Amino acid sequence: MCLPLLLARAAVPDSVFYNQAVAVFGWGLWLLSEIVAVRAGRGLWLGERSSLLAAASALTLCEACAALQLGRGQGAAALEFGACLAVLAATFRNGVGTVSSLAWSWLIAGLACVVVALVQYFAPSLADGWLVAATGAAGRAIGNMRQPNHLATALLCAMVMTAWLWQAGRLRAPWAAASLFAMVLAVALSASRTGALSLGVLLLWAVVDRSLPRAARWALALTPLVYLVCWAGLAEYAEWQHAHFYAVERLQSHSDISSSRFAIWCNALVLVAQNPWTGVGWGNFNFAWTFTPFPDRPVAFFDHTHNLPLQLAVEIGLPATALVLGLFGWALWRARGAWRAAGEQPGHPARAAFVMLAVLGVHSLLEYPLWYAYFLLPAAWALGVFLGSAPAGGPAAPLAAPPSRAAAVARWSARLLRGAGALMIVGAAYAAWDHHRVEVIFAPPAGASPLAQRIAEGRESLLFGHHADYAAVTNEPKDQTLASFRRPLHQLVDVRLLIAYIEALRVNGRQAEALYAAQRLREFRREDAQEYFKDCTADNPAPPFQCEAAPVALTWRDLEP
Repeated sequence: MCLPLLLARAAVPDSVFYNQAVAVFGWGLWLLSEIVAVRAGRGLWLGERSSLLAAASALTLCEACAALQLGRGQGAAALEFGACLAVLAATFRNGVGTVSSLAWSWLIAGLACVVVALVQYFAPSLADGWLVAATGAAGRAIGNMRQPNHLATALLCAMVMTAWLWQAGRLRAPWAAASLFAMVLAVALSASRTGALSLGVLLLWAVVDRSLPRAARWALALTPLVYLVCWAGLAEYAEWQHAHFYAVERLQSHSDISSSRFAIWCNALVLVAQNPWTGVGWGNFNFAWTFTPFPDRPVAFFDHTHNLPLQLAVEIGLPATALVLGLFGWALWRARGAWRAAGEQPGHPARAAFVMLAVLGVHSLLEYPLWYAYFLLPAAWALGVFLGSAPAGGPAAPLAAPPSRAAAVARWSARLLRGAGALMIVGAAYAAWDHHRVEVIFAPPAGASPLAQRIAEGRESLLFGHHADYAAVTNEPKDQTLASFRRPLHQLVDVRLLIAYIEALRVNGRQAEALYAAQRLREFRREDAQEYFKDCTADNPAPPFQCEAAPVALTWRDLEP
Protein backbone atom coordinates (compact mmCIF):
# COMPACT_ATOMS: atom_id res chain seq x y z
CA MET A 1 0.00 0.00 0.00
CA CYS A 2 2.71 2.47 1.01
CA LEU A 3 5.51 1.97 -1.48
CA PRO A 4 3.55 2.64 -4.70
CA LEU A 5 2.52 6.05 -3.31
CA LEU A 6 6.00 6.91 -2.06
CA LEU A 7 8.38 5.55 -4.69
CA ALA A 8 10.22 8.58 -6.05
CA ARG A 9 12.16 6.98 -8.89
CA ALA A 10 10.92 8.17 -12.27
CA ALA A 11 10.84 5.95 -15.33
CA VAL A 12 11.10 7.04 -18.95
CA PRO A 13 8.85 7.37 -20.89
CA ASP A 14 6.21 6.59 -18.22
CA SER A 15 7.18 8.47 -15.07
CA VAL A 16 5.00 6.41 -12.71
CA PHE A 17 5.55 3.00 -14.27
CA TYR A 18 7.45 1.67 -11.26
CA ASN A 19 4.80 2.97 -8.87
CA GLN A 20 2.22 0.93 -10.76
CA ALA A 21 4.42 -2.16 -11.11
CA VAL A 22 5.13 -2.15 -7.39
CA ALA A 23 1.39 -1.83 -6.70
CA VAL A 24 0.59 -4.92 -8.80
CA PHE A 25 3.52 -6.80 -7.23
CA GLY A 26 2.55 -5.83 -3.67
CA TRP A 27 -1.11 -6.72 -4.00
CA GLY A 28 -0.12 -9.97 -5.70
CA LEU A 29 2.06 -10.74 -2.69
CA TRP A 30 -0.91 -9.99 -0.44
CA LEU A 31 -3.10 -12.40 -2.40
CA LEU A 32 -0.41 -15.04 -2.33
CA SER A 33 0.05 -14.82 1.43
CA GLU A 34 -3.58 -14.42 2.48
CA ILE A 35 -5.56 -17.31 3.91
CA VAL A 36 -8.56 -17.21 1.63
CA ALA A 37 -11.40 -19.27 3.01
CA VAL A 38 -15.12 -19.17 3.52
CA ARG A 39 -15.77 -17.28 6.73
CA ALA A 40 -16.26 -19.52 9.72
CA GLY A 41 -19.78 -20.47 10.67
CA ARG A 42 -21.56 -19.23 7.56
CA GLY A 43 -21.93 -19.93 3.91
CA LEU A 44 -22.27 -17.53 1.01
CA TRP A 45 -25.73 -16.00 0.88
CA LEU A 46 -27.52 -15.37 -2.36
CA GLY A 47 -27.40 -11.60 -1.72
CA GLU A 48 -23.64 -11.79 -1.25
CA ARG A 49 -23.15 -13.87 -4.33
CA SER A 50 -25.25 -11.63 -6.52
CA SER A 51 -23.44 -8.46 -5.39
CA LEU A 52 -20.02 -9.99 -5.94
CA LEU A 53 -21.12 -11.44 -9.28
CA ALA A 54 -22.43 -8.07 -10.45
CA ALA A 55 -19.23 -6.21 -9.53
CA ALA A 56 -17.02 -8.96 -10.94
CA SER A 57 -19.02 -9.06 -14.18
CA ALA A 58 -18.61 -5.32 -14.65
CA LEU A 59 -14.85 -5.60 -14.12
CA THR A 60 -14.64 -8.60 -16.42
CA LEU A 61 -16.40 -6.67 -19.17
CA CYS A 62 -13.89 -3.83 -18.85
CA GLU A 63 -11.02 -6.33 -18.72
CA ALA A 64 -12.25 -8.01 -21.89
CA CYS A 65 -12.39 -4.66 -23.67
CA ALA A 66 -8.80 -3.95 -22.62
CA ALA A 67 -7.59 -7.42 -23.56
CA LEU A 68 -9.10 -7.14 -27.03
CA GLN A 69 -6.79 -4.18 -27.63
CA LEU A 70 -3.54 -5.96 -26.72
CA GLY A 71 -2.13 -5.10 -30.13
CA ARG A 72 -2.54 -1.43 -29.27
CA GLY A 73 -0.43 -1.53 -26.15
CA GLN A 74 -3.28 -2.10 -23.70
CA GLY A 75 -1.81 -5.26 -22.19
CA ALA A 76 -0.86 -3.45 -19.00
CA ALA A 77 -4.46 -2.29 -18.63
CA ALA A 78 -5.70 -5.86 -18.98
CA LEU A 79 -3.21 -6.96 -16.31
CA GLU A 80 -4.43 -4.25 -13.95
CA PHE A 81 -8.09 -5.08 -14.47
CA GLY A 82 -7.36 -8.75 -13.87
CA ALA A 83 -5.52 -7.86 -10.69
CA CYS A 84 -8.46 -5.69 -9.64
CA LEU A 85 -10.84 -8.61 -10.12
CA ALA A 86 -8.63 -10.90 -8.03
CA VAL A 87 -8.28 -8.38 -5.19
CA LEU A 88 -12.03 -7.79 -5.18
CA ALA A 89 -12.77 -11.51 -4.96
CA ALA A 90 -10.16 -12.14 -2.27
CA THR A 91 -11.26 -9.26 -0.07
CA PHE A 92 -14.90 -10.29 -0.42
CA ARG A 93 -14.12 -13.82 0.68
CA ASN A 94 -11.88 -12.69 3.52
CA GLY A 95 -14.34 -10.22 4.98
CA VAL A 96 -12.74 -7.49 7.04
CA GLY A 97 -9.91 -9.35 8.71
CA THR A 98 -7.10 -7.42 7.05
CA VAL A 99 -8.62 -3.95 7.26
CA SER A 100 -6.66 -2.87 10.32
CA SER A 101 -3.23 -3.54 8.84
CA LEU A 102 -4.10 -1.85 5.57
CA ALA A 103 -5.63 1.11 7.43
CA TRP A 104 -2.34 1.57 9.29
CA SER A 105 -0.58 1.38 5.93
CA TRP A 106 -2.79 4.17 4.62
CA LEU A 107 -2.00 6.30 7.68
CA ILE A 108 1.74 5.77 7.26
CA ALA A 109 1.53 6.53 3.53
CA GLY A 110 -0.56 9.65 4.21
CA LEU A 111 1.88 11.05 6.76
CA ALA A 112 4.80 10.28 4.46
CA CYS A 113 2.99 12.13 1.67
CA VAL A 114 2.68 15.10 4.03
CA VAL A 115 6.46 15.11 4.49
CA VAL A 116 6.98 14.86 0.72
CA ALA A 117 4.57 17.77 0.13
CA LEU A 118 6.30 19.94 2.74
CA VAL A 119 9.70 19.30 1.19
CA GLN A 120 8.46 19.96 -2.34
CA TYR A 121 6.90 23.27 -1.39
CA PHE A 122 9.13 24.71 1.34
CA ALA A 123 12.49 23.10 0.46
CA PRO A 124 12.36 22.04 -3.20
CA SER A 125 16.16 21.93 -3.42
CA LEU A 126 16.06 18.83 -1.18
CA ALA A 127 13.84 16.98 -3.68
CA ASP A 128 16.60 14.98 -5.38
CA GLY A 129 14.40 12.39 -7.11
CA TRP A 130 15.46 9.52 -4.85
CA LEU A 131 13.43 9.98 -1.68
CA VAL A 132 11.38 12.96 -2.82
CA ALA A 133 10.41 13.54 -6.45
CA ALA A 134 11.63 16.77 -7.97
CA THR A 135 8.80 19.12 -8.82
CA GLY A 136 8.75 21.24 -11.93
CA ALA A 137 5.59 23.03 -10.83
CA ALA A 138 6.52 26.11 -8.84
CA GLY A 139 4.34 26.78 -5.84
CA ARG A 140 2.65 23.40 -5.46
CA ALA A 141 3.35 19.90 -4.20
CA ILE A 142 2.94 17.00 -6.60
CA GLY A 143 3.86 14.05 -4.38
CA ASN A 144 6.05 11.18 -5.48
CA MET A 145 3.37 10.22 -7.99
CA ARG A 146 4.19 13.51 -9.73
CA GLN A 147 0.56 14.52 -10.05
CA PRO A 148 -1.06 16.93 -7.56
CA ASN A 149 -4.53 15.39 -7.93
CA HIS A 150 -3.10 11.95 -7.21
CA LEU A 151 -1.37 13.33 -4.12
CA ALA A 152 -4.62 14.88 -2.92
CA THR A 153 -6.63 11.69 -3.49
CA ALA A 154 -4.05 9.56 -1.69
CA LEU A 155 -4.25 11.97 1.22
CA LEU A 156 -8.06 11.86 1.25
CA CYS A 157 -8.04 8.03 1.31
CA ALA A 158 -5.51 8.13 4.14
CA MET A 159 -7.76 10.54 6.03
CA VAL A 160 -10.69 8.14 5.69
CA MET A 161 -8.66 5.26 7.10
CA THR A 162 -7.26 7.49 9.86
CA ALA A 163 -10.82 8.34 10.92
CA TRP A 164 -11.66 4.63 10.98
CA LEU A 165 -8.63 3.84 13.16
CA TRP A 166 -9.87 6.57 15.48
CA GLN A 167 -13.37 5.12 15.52
CA ALA A 168 -12.11 1.58 16.10
CA GLY A 169 -10.02 2.69 19.07
CA ARG A 170 -6.76 1.79 17.39
CA LEU A 171 -5.45 5.38 17.26
CA ARG A 172 -5.69 7.92 20.05
CA ALA A 173 -7.81 10.97 19.36
CA PRO A 174 -5.03 13.64 19.61
CA TRP A 175 -2.80 11.75 17.18
CA ALA A 176 -5.69 11.07 14.83
CA ALA A 177 -6.85 14.71 14.79
CA ALA A 178 -3.29 15.98 14.28
CA SER A 179 -2.78 13.52 11.41
CA LEU A 180 -6.03 14.59 9.75
CA PHE A 181 -5.19 18.28 9.90
CA ALA A 182 -1.63 17.69 8.68
CA MET A 183 -3.03 15.88 5.66
CA VAL A 184 -5.43 18.77 5.02
CA LEU A 185 -2.40 21.08 4.92
CA ALA A 186 -0.78 18.81 2.34
CA VAL A 187 -3.97 18.88 0.25
CA ALA A 188 -3.76 22.68 0.29
CA LEU A 189 -0.09 22.49 -0.75
CA SER A 190 -1.12 20.41 -3.77
CA ALA A 191 -3.47 23.20 -4.95
CA SER A 192 -5.73 20.41 -6.20
CA ARG A 193 -9.29 21.53 -6.83
CA THR A 194 -10.34 17.88 -6.94
CA GLY A 195 -8.89 17.40 -3.47
CA ALA A 196 -10.65 20.49 -2.17
CA LEU A 197 -14.00 19.28 -3.52
CA SER A 198 -13.46 15.84 -2.04
CA LEU A 199 -13.24 17.34 1.45
CA GLY A 200 -16.99 17.74 1.05
CA VAL A 201 -17.24 13.93 1.13
CA LEU A 202 -15.62 13.94 4.58
CA LEU A 203 -18.00 16.67 5.72
CA LEU A 204 -20.99 14.66 4.48
CA TRP A 205 -19.66 11.55 6.23
CA ALA A 206 -19.42 13.45 9.49
CA VAL A 207 -23.00 14.65 9.11
CA VAL A 208 -24.66 11.32 8.32
CA ASP A 209 -22.59 8.79 10.31
CA ARG A 210 -23.60 8.95 13.96
CA SER A 211 -21.54 5.88 14.78
CA LEU A 212 -18.35 7.95 14.61
CA PRO A 213 -17.03 9.37 17.89
CA ARG A 214 -18.23 12.91 18.47
CA ALA A 215 -14.70 14.30 18.33
CA ALA A 216 -14.02 12.45 15.08
CA ARG A 217 -17.20 13.83 13.54
CA TRP A 218 -16.16 17.35 14.49
CA ALA A 219 -12.66 16.84 13.11
CA LEU A 220 -14.00 15.55 9.78
CA ALA A 221 -16.62 18.30 9.60
CA LEU A 222 -13.95 20.95 10.17
CA THR A 223 -11.65 19.74 7.39
CA PRO A 224 -13.05 22.18 4.78
CA LEU A 225 -12.60 25.06 7.23
CA VAL A 226 -9.07 23.91 8.10
CA TYR A 227 -8.36 23.75 4.37
CA LEU A 228 -9.47 27.37 3.92
CA VAL A 229 -7.29 28.45 6.84
CA CYS A 230 -4.30 26.61 5.38
CA TRP A 231 -5.00 28.06 1.94
CA ALA A 232 -5.14 31.60 3.32
CA GLY A 233 -2.02 31.04 5.41
CA LEU A 234 -0.07 29.76 2.41
CA ALA A 235 -1.23 32.73 0.35
CA GLU A 236 0.04 35.10 3.07
CA TYR A 237 3.29 33.19 3.33
CA ALA A 238 3.83 33.38 -0.45
CA GLU A 239 3.22 37.14 -0.44
CA TRP A 240 5.51 37.66 2.56
CA GLN A 241 8.34 35.57 1.11
CA HIS A 242 7.73 36.65 -2.50
CA ALA A 243 7.26 32.98 -3.25
CA HIS A 244 4.87 31.09 -5.49
CA PHE A 245 1.57 29.57 -4.43
CA TYR A 246 -0.01 28.02 -7.47
CA ALA A 247 -3.58 28.08 -6.17
CA VAL A 248 -3.53 31.88 -5.85
CA GLU A 249 -1.70 32.40 -9.14
CA ARG A 250 -4.27 30.26 -10.95
CA LEU A 251 -7.10 32.42 -9.59
CA GLN A 252 -5.30 35.62 -10.56
CA SER A 253 -4.65 34.39 -14.09
CA HIS A 254 -8.42 34.24 -14.83
CA SER A 255 -7.78 31.08 -16.85
CA ASP A 256 -10.38 28.42 -17.58
CA ILE A 257 -11.50 27.21 -14.18
CA SER A 258 -12.03 23.71 -15.56
CA SER A 259 -8.55 23.47 -17.17
CA SER A 260 -10.24 22.67 -20.51
CA ARG A 261 -12.45 19.95 -18.97
CA PHE A 262 -15.65 21.67 -20.09
CA ALA A 263 -14.38 21.77 -23.67
CA ILE A 264 -13.20 18.17 -23.72
CA TRP A 265 -16.51 17.01 -22.22
CA CYS A 266 -18.40 18.82 -25.00
CA ASN A 267 -16.16 17.20 -27.62
CA ALA A 268 -16.62 13.79 -26.01
CA LEU A 269 -20.41 14.16 -26.05
CA VAL A 270 -20.22 14.85 -29.78
CA LEU A 271 -18.26 11.61 -30.24
CA VAL A 272 -20.83 9.75 -28.16
CA ALA A 273 -23.62 11.12 -30.36
CA GLN A 274 -21.73 10.00 -33.46
CA ASN A 275 -20.92 6.52 -32.08
CA PRO A 276 -23.69 5.75 -29.58
CA TRP A 277 -23.91 1.95 -29.85
CA THR A 278 -20.38 0.59 -29.84
CA GLY A 279 -18.29 3.67 -29.13
CA VAL A 280 -14.96 4.41 -30.74
CA GLY A 281 -13.17 1.44 -29.17
CA TRP A 282 -11.42 0.84 -25.87
CA GLY A 283 -8.40 3.10 -25.50
CA ASN A 284 -9.33 4.82 -28.75
CA PHE A 285 -10.65 8.15 -27.47
CA ASN A 286 -7.50 10.14 -28.20
CA PHE A 287 -7.27 8.86 -31.77
CA ALA A 288 -10.94 9.49 -32.55
CA TRP A 289 -10.92 12.90 -30.88
CA THR A 290 -7.69 14.01 -32.57
CA PHE A 291 -8.96 13.11 -36.03
CA THR A 292 -12.49 14.50 -35.67
CA PRO A 293 -13.01 18.15 -36.67
CA PHE A 294 -13.30 20.34 -33.55
CA PRO A 295 -12.45 23.95 -34.42
CA ASP A 296 -12.87 24.96 -30.76
CA ARG A 297 -10.91 22.04 -29.33
CA PRO A 298 -8.56 22.56 -26.34
CA VAL A 299 -4.94 23.28 -27.14
CA ALA A 300 -3.61 20.35 -25.12
CA PHE A 301 -3.69 16.75 -26.32
CA PHE A 302 -6.10 14.69 -24.20
CA ASP A 303 -6.01 10.92 -23.98
CA HIS A 304 -8.89 10.74 -21.47
CA THR A 305 -12.18 12.56 -21.09
CA HIS A 306 -11.52 13.30 -17.39
CA ASN A 307 -14.83 11.71 -16.47
CA LEU A 308 -15.17 7.95 -15.99
CA PRO A 309 -18.80 7.46 -17.14
CA LEU A 310 -18.16 9.66 -20.15
CA GLN A 311 -14.94 7.77 -20.91
CA LEU A 312 -16.84 4.50 -20.93
CA ALA A 313 -19.65 5.93 -23.03
CA VAL A 314 -17.35 7.29 -25.71
CA GLU A 315 -15.17 4.16 -25.90
CA ILE A 316 -17.51 1.18 -25.41
CA GLY A 317 -20.86 2.78 -26.29
CA LEU A 318 -23.97 3.64 -24.32
CA PRO A 319 -25.42 0.09 -23.97
CA ALA A 320 -22.20 -1.39 -22.57
CA THR A 321 -21.70 1.65 -20.33
CA ALA A 322 -25.22 1.29 -18.95
CA LEU A 323 -24.49 -2.40 -18.31
CA VAL A 324 -21.20 -1.73 -16.49
CA LEU A 325 -22.58 1.09 -14.34
CA GLY A 326 -25.80 -0.81 -13.76
CA LEU A 327 -23.90 -3.87 -12.54
CA PHE A 328 -21.86 -1.78 -10.12
CA GLY A 329 -24.99 0.01 -8.94
CA TRP A 330 -26.76 -3.30 -8.44
CA ALA A 331 -23.80 -4.66 -6.47
CA LEU A 332 -23.82 -1.68 -4.13
CA TRP A 333 -27.61 -1.82 -3.78
CA ARG A 334 -27.54 -5.50 -2.90
CA ALA A 335 -24.91 -4.76 -0.27
CA ARG A 336 -26.66 -1.70 1.16
CA GLY A 337 -27.21 -3.54 4.41
CA ALA A 338 -23.47 -3.23 5.08
CA TRP A 339 -23.89 0.47 5.91
CA ARG A 340 -26.70 -0.23 8.34
CA ALA A 341 -24.90 -3.17 9.92
CA ALA A 342 -21.73 -1.10 10.38
CA GLY A 343 -23.75 1.54 12.23
CA GLU A 344 -24.81 -1.10 14.74
CA GLN A 345 -21.19 -2.21 15.29
CA PRO A 346 -18.97 0.80 16.08
CA GLY A 347 -15.56 0.26 14.56
CA HIS A 348 -16.85 -1.84 11.67
CA PRO A 349 -14.94 -0.78 8.49
CA ALA A 350 -17.78 -1.00 5.94
CA ARG A 351 -18.68 2.69 6.13
CA ALA A 352 -15.07 3.80 5.85
CA ALA A 353 -14.65 1.54 2.81
CA PHE A 354 -17.72 3.09 1.21
CA VAL A 355 -16.45 6.62 1.91
CA MET A 356 -13.12 5.74 0.32
CA LEU A 357 -15.03 4.57 -2.77
CA ALA A 358 -16.92 7.88 -2.72
CA VAL A 359 -13.65 9.84 -2.64
CA LEU A 360 -12.30 7.86 -5.59
CA GLY A 361 -15.67 8.27 -7.33
CA VAL A 362 -15.55 12.06 -7.02
CA HIS A 363 -12.01 12.05 -8.40
CA SER A 364 -13.17 9.82 -11.28
CA LEU A 365 -15.73 12.42 -12.32
CA LEU A 366 -12.92 14.92 -12.91
CA GLU A 367 -9.88 12.75 -13.66
CA TYR A 368 -9.01 9.12 -14.30
CA PRO A 369 -7.40 7.76 -11.08
CA LEU A 370 -8.59 4.20 -11.69
CA TRP A 371 -6.31 3.99 -14.71
CA TYR A 372 -3.47 3.72 -12.18
CA ALA A 373 -2.85 0.48 -10.32
CA TYR A 374 -2.04 2.25 -7.05
CA PHE A 375 -5.64 3.52 -6.93
CA LEU A 376 -7.43 0.77 -8.86
CA LEU A 377 -6.34 -2.06 -6.55
CA PRO A 378 -7.13 -0.24 -3.27
CA ALA A 379 -10.52 0.63 -4.78
CA ALA A 380 -11.12 -3.07 -5.48
CA TRP A 381 -10.11 -3.82 -1.89
CA ALA A 382 -12.52 -1.20 -0.50
CA LEU A 383 -15.31 -2.52 -2.72
CA GLY A 384 -14.61 -6.05 -1.53
CA VAL A 385 -14.70 -4.93 2.11
CA PHE A 386 -18.05 -3.21 1.60
CA LEU A 387 -19.66 -6.04 -0.35
CA GLY A 388 -18.29 -8.66 2.01
CA SER A 389 -19.69 -6.81 5.03
CA ALA A 390 -23.31 -7.10 3.93
CA PRO A 391 -25.42 -9.22 6.26
CA ALA A 392 -27.33 -12.19 4.96
CA GLY A 393 -30.25 -10.89 2.94
CA GLY A 394 -33.82 -11.99 3.45
CA PRO A 395 -35.25 -14.87 5.41
CA ALA A 396 -33.80 -17.52 3.15
CA ALA A 397 -31.21 -19.86 4.53
CA PRO A 398 -27.64 -19.72 3.30
CA LEU A 399 -26.78 -21.59 0.18
CA ALA A 400 -25.77 -24.61 2.18
CA ALA A 401 -23.51 -27.29 0.89
CA PRO A 402 -22.29 -30.55 2.40
CA PRO A 403 -19.28 -29.95 4.67
CA SER A 404 -16.98 -31.89 2.39
CA ARG A 405 -18.09 -29.89 -0.63
CA ALA A 406 -17.78 -26.58 1.22
CA ALA A 407 -14.26 -27.49 2.29
CA ALA A 408 -13.36 -28.40 -1.29
CA VAL A 409 -14.74 -25.10 -2.57
CA ALA A 410 -12.75 -23.23 0.06
CA ARG A 411 -9.54 -25.05 -0.88
CA TRP A 412 -9.99 -24.43 -4.58
CA SER A 413 -10.90 -20.79 -3.97
CA ALA A 414 -7.72 -20.33 -1.98
CA ARG A 415 -5.65 -22.00 -4.67
CA LEU A 416 -7.18 -19.94 -7.47
CA LEU A 417 -6.69 -16.65 -5.65
CA ARG A 418 -3.17 -17.53 -4.60
CA GLY A 419 -2.53 -18.48 -8.21
CA ALA A 420 -3.85 -15.06 -9.24
CA GLY A 421 -1.45 -13.48 -6.75
CA ALA A 422 1.46 -15.44 -8.20
CA LEU A 423 0.47 -14.34 -11.71
CA MET A 424 0.36 -10.72 -10.56
CA ILE A 425 3.87 -11.02 -9.12
CA VAL A 426 5.19 -12.66 -12.28
CA GLY A 427 3.27 -10.14 -14.43
CA ALA A 428 4.74 -7.17 -12.54
CA ALA A 429 8.25 -8.59 -12.82
CA TYR A 430 7.79 -9.26 -16.53
CA ALA A 431 6.40 -5.75 -17.05
CA ALA A 432 9.48 -4.26 -15.34
CA TRP A 433 11.79 -6.26 -17.60
CA ASP A 434 9.71 -5.46 -20.66
CA HIS A 435 9.64 -1.75 -19.80
CA HIS A 436 13.42 -1.65 -19.51
CA ARG A 437 13.63 -2.57 -23.19
CA VAL A 438 12.06 0.79 -24.10
CA GLU A 439 13.59 2.82 -21.26
CA VAL A 440 17.04 2.51 -22.82
CA ILE A 441 15.72 4.15 -26.00
CA PHE A 442 14.97 7.41 -24.23
CA ALA A 443 17.54 7.26 -21.40
CA PRO A 444 20.48 5.21 -22.67
CA PRO A 445 23.01 4.10 -20.06
CA ALA A 446 26.75 4.39 -20.57
CA GLY A 447 27.93 2.08 -23.32
CA ALA A 448 24.44 1.63 -24.76
CA SER A 449 24.03 0.19 -28.24
CA PRO A 450 23.19 2.51 -31.16
CA LEU A 451 19.74 4.13 -31.22
CA ALA A 452 18.56 2.10 -34.21
CA GLN A 453 19.41 -1.16 -32.43
CA ARG A 454 17.73 -0.05 -29.20
CA ILE A 455 14.59 0.88 -31.13
CA ALA A 456 14.56 -2.46 -32.96
CA GLU A 457 14.86 -4.34 -29.67
CA GLY A 458 12.24 -2.15 -28.01
CA ARG A 459 9.73 -2.82 -30.77
CA GLU A 460 9.71 -6.48 -29.68
CA SER A 461 8.22 -5.43 -26.32
CA LEU A 462 4.78 -6.97 -25.78
CA LEU A 463 3.44 -4.33 -23.38
CA PHE A 464 5.37 -1.21 -24.33
CA GLY A 465 6.37 -1.64 -27.96
CA HIS A 466 4.32 1.42 -28.90
CA HIS A 467 6.98 3.62 -27.27
CA ALA A 468 9.63 2.10 -29.53
CA ASP A 469 7.38 2.58 -32.55
CA TYR A 470 7.03 6.24 -31.59
CA ALA A 471 10.80 6.60 -31.49
CA ALA A 472 11.12 4.83 -34.84
CA VAL A 473 8.71 7.13 -36.69
CA THR A 474 9.83 10.42 -35.12
CA ASN A 475 13.64 10.05 -35.19
CA GLU A 476 15.88 10.18 -38.23
CA PRO A 477 15.94 8.14 -40.34
CA LYS A 478 12.20 8.02 -39.89
CA ASP A 479 10.28 4.83 -40.50
CA GLN A 480 7.45 5.97 -42.80
CA THR A 481 5.76 2.59 -43.09
CA LEU A 482 2.14 3.21 -42.14
CA ALA A 483 1.94 0.00 -40.13
CA SER A 484 4.59 1.43 -37.80
CA PHE A 485 2.15 4.15 -36.73
CA ARG A 486 -0.60 1.77 -35.67
CA ARG A 487 0.42 1.36 -32.03
CA PRO A 488 1.66 4.86 -31.15
CA LEU A 489 -1.34 6.57 -32.76
CA HIS A 490 -3.62 4.63 -30.43
CA GLN A 491 -1.76 5.74 -27.31
CA LEU A 492 -1.33 9.51 -27.39
CA VAL A 493 -1.02 11.65 -30.49
CA ASP A 494 1.26 14.68 -30.06
CA VAL A 495 2.69 17.25 -32.48
CA ARG A 496 5.82 15.26 -33.40
CA LEU A 497 3.85 12.10 -34.06
CA LEU A 498 1.12 13.86 -36.01
CA ILE A 499 3.54 15.69 -38.29
CA ALA A 500 5.45 12.45 -38.91
CA TYR A 501 2.17 10.69 -39.75
CA ILE A 502 1.12 13.46 -42.14
CA GLU A 503 4.39 13.11 -44.03
CA ALA A 504 4.12 9.31 -44.06
CA LEU A 505 0.60 9.53 -45.48
CA ARG A 506 1.90 11.73 -48.29
CA VAL A 507 4.81 9.41 -49.04
CA ASN A 508 2.39 6.48 -49.23
CA GLY A 509 0.07 8.26 -51.66
CA ARG A 510 -2.77 9.10 -49.26
CA GLN A 511 -2.92 12.81 -50.07
CA ALA A 512 -6.49 13.43 -48.88
CA GLU A 513 -5.80 11.80 -45.53
CA ALA A 514 -2.59 13.80 -45.15
CA LEU A 515 -4.43 17.09 -45.74
CA TYR A 516 -7.23 16.06 -43.38
CA ALA A 517 -4.67 15.28 -40.63
CA ALA A 518 -2.90 18.59 -41.25
CA GLN A 519 -6.18 20.45 -40.82
CA ARG A 520 -6.72 18.70 -37.49
CA LEU A 521 -3.21 19.64 -36.38
CA ARG A 522 -3.89 23.28 -37.19
CA GLU A 523 -7.00 23.24 -34.98
CA PHE A 524 -4.82 22.74 -31.91
CA ARG A 525 -3.28 26.20 -32.34
CA ARG A 526 -0.09 25.05 -30.62
CA GLU A 527 3.12 27.00 -30.74
CA ASP A 528 5.21 23.89 -31.40
CA ALA A 529 3.13 23.22 -34.55
CA GLN A 530 3.47 26.69 -36.05
CA GLU A 531 6.77 25.88 -37.73
CA TYR A 532 4.91 23.35 -39.88
CA PHE A 533 2.57 26.09 -41.13
CA LYS A 534 5.12 28.90 -41.41
CA ASP A 535 4.75 29.09 -45.21
CA CYS A 536 0.96 29.44 -45.05
CA THR A 537 0.96 33.18 -45.64
CA ALA A 538 -1.22 35.35 -47.87
CA ASP A 539 1.76 36.57 -49.90
CA ASN A 540 3.05 33.08 -50.68
CA PRO A 541 2.22 32.37 -54.35
CA ALA A 542 2.75 28.60 -53.95
CA PRO A 543 1.78 27.56 -50.44
CA PRO A 544 2.42 23.90 -49.48
CA PHE A 545 -0.38 21.37 -49.33
CA GLN A 546 -0.99 21.75 -45.58
CA CYS A 547 -2.20 25.31 -46.14
CA GLU A 548 -5.33 24.16 -47.99
CA ALA A 549 -8.39 25.17 -45.94
CA ALA A 550 -11.16 23.48 -47.95
CA PRO A 551 -12.80 20.76 -45.80
CA VAL A 552 -11.94 17.17 -46.65
CA ALA A 553 -14.85 14.73 -46.53
CA LEU A 554 -13.29 12.09 -44.29
CA THR A 555 -13.77 10.82 -40.73
CA TRP A 556 -11.41 9.61 -38.04
CA ARG A 557 -11.97 6.03 -39.18
CA ASP A 558 -10.41 6.90 -42.54
CA LEU A 559 -7.19 7.89 -40.76
CA GLU A 560 -6.39 4.37 -39.56
CA PRO A 561 -2.87 3.46 -40.75
